[in-house]
Amino acid sequence: MNINYNCEICGNYTYRGPKAFQRHFAEWRHAHGMRCLGIPNTAHFANVTQIEDAVSLWAKLKQQKASERWQPDTEEEYEDSSGNVVNKKTYEDLKRQGLL
Repeated sequence: MNINYNCEICGNYTYRGPKAFQRHFAEWRHAHGMRCLGIPNTAHFANVTQIEDAVSLWAKLKQQKASERWQPDTEEEYEDSSGNVVNKKTYEDLKRQGLL
């Protein structure tokens, strides 16, 4: 109970005890600090108290989401009259060359 925890995201607010510290992640002060940083207050950021750590984790999560996002140029498939299945870019190239 005599353990103090600081949270830089909350404006260097000090929480006394592990229970109060864990509870604060769902409270308004931490949520407001995350919102001011432009970061959603989700479960990914549990136990993250440093601004630099939160910003770097958010950048990593955004990059990961962008790579998982559907990319029509490479993932959209077309079928020609012969039954060949190709991606959109290849289909457009073949169509432009008059091979389809």
